[in-house]
Amino acid sequence: MSIITKRGDDGQTDLMFGKRSPKSAPRLEAYGTVDELNSLLGVVRASGVRSETVEKIDGVQERLVGLMGELATLEEDLPKYDEKGYARIHEEEVAWLEELSHAMEKECDIRFRGWARPGKEATLGSAQLDLARAVCRRAERRVAVLRDMDALSNVQSALFLNRLSDLLWILARYEALQAQQPD
Repeated sequence: MSIITKRGDDGQTDLMFGKRSPKSAPRLEAYGTVDELNSLLGVVRASGVRSETVEKIDGVQERLVGLMGELATLEEDLPKYDEKGYARIHEEEVAWLEELSHAMEKECDIRFRGWARPGKEATLGSAQLDLARAVCRRAERRVAVLRDMDALSNVQSALFLNRLSDLLWILARYEALQAQQPD
């Protein structure tokens, strides 16, 4: 099957389970922004960041794919989504991010000491992680719109993105700290 379907030429796109939606709909803004975040994390991975950072990003990206699928599914179709065994965001995924963040804060003595200026540390990885954090915050705002419209019942999705932005901030500081260490 070709990637070129022409099904989106009329300004509509497919959701999960055969439903259609305008490309301008808030739901598409939400999962499109998560897709953008996931792609940006791929750029971070390819930029030469530490293997510890790549490992964490890999776990995040796996969960973001599930979040995109969940966001691309109308509430009425979530039982079908679950029957298929597709990944969703649950409390466990939020807890996983919290555990990673707390462990890194403790191990690396990373604490919030004021706002960081992206790129100040002069490491590409750190600056890209700060950009990913900002995109993550935008994704969180887009998901909040769905929640406010009662079009998203899973509150864990917004919590996941909120905790992820924290982890990305920590990873940016970690990359900057590691760049200052002699090899």
